[in-house]
Amino acid sequence: MGGNNRRLIPLCFTIQIDPISASATRAGLLSLLGLLVVGLCVVALPGLLSDDDQAGNSVPAQTASTFTSTQSTDPQNGPSTTLLATARISAEGIVLDGLVSTEGQRDALVDAARRRVGPALVEDQLAVATGLTSSEGRDNGVVALQSFITGVPDGVTVAATTSVDQLSVVGEATDAVAAAGVERALTTAIASSPGMESTNTVEVPPPPPPTEAELRAAAQDELTNLNTLLAAEVLFATSSNEPTEEFKALLDRVPDLLTRHPSVTVEIVGHTDDRGSEGGNQKLSDQRARAAVDYLVTVGVDPARLSSRGAGESEPIATNSTRDGRAANRRVELVAR
Repeated sequence: MGGNNRRLIPLCFTIQIDPISASATRAGLLSLLGLLVVGLCVVALPGLLSDDDQAGNSVPAQTASTFTSTQSTDPQNGPSTTLLATARISAEGIVLDGLVSTEGQRDALVDAARRRVGPALVEDQLAVATGLTSSEGRDNGVVALQSFITGVPDGVTVAATTSVDQLSVVGEATDAVAAAGVERALTTAIASSPGMESTNTVEVPPPPPPTEAELRAAAQDELTNLNTLLAAEVLFATSSNEPTEEFKALLDRVPDLLTRHPSVTVEIVGHTDDRGSEGGNQKLSDQRARAAVDYLVTVGVDPARLSSRGAGESEPIATNSTRDGRAANRRVELVAR
């Protein structure tokens, strides 16, 4: 057919049959003729089919199992109908991602980010959406986001996302001052873009719990004030281990202090001047420190939160050559542990 016709070559066969064996060979001849007909059909059939017929019946192996998925960017029916651009702002820099409708909008956001943190800290992942035309609403959204990027303070980790009529900010601020700065930047951004609304869900996380060192320092501040009051009182009668009433009145403040600082223990340290023997002074300081602990236990303090130590005359805070100096050295100190 046309240029694709194939020429058939006639086949001629000469068969001689012995009359005596004709009956015996008739069946064999019929079988042979049948095979010849089938062979001729096989040879001639491809030439009877056009190339179009053959191609129409050829199915590539991969066609039946290959599927292609596409997303429309048609402005009337597709995921790109809404501008949704986001600026992720942190101490590490600014990442821009999402959709804008023009290269000009993209350039405006990138320039604002670079001015804010420097070109090296800006990562541009913005895409210009195919089929998404510029409009007043979309332009206002970009203007608002651009303004926010310019005015956002340090000390925040936030994501600011703009659409045609909304600018939303979420994230955290290190403190109330930074959070107030976010609110000011958002207010300014909305004022620059008529018709825009805003939401602000930036939070200030609670401060971390104080460390053990900080807890001890806070308790010691209170104990230092108490030690100052103790230094002004006579704590024991001469050569006695029994606390005076003035000393007991000041020790009565310790239970409340321990309640306010539940992780702190208190060590009570006794001191003497250098009058008398060193060994005797050591023993006396031990006894007086222990007497203070015993009194606190009687008023309800858990013994596990108290300890005592005698320093004798080894830790003076004034000279022992004067009466006033020796009086200052005879003391009891409370130390947070």
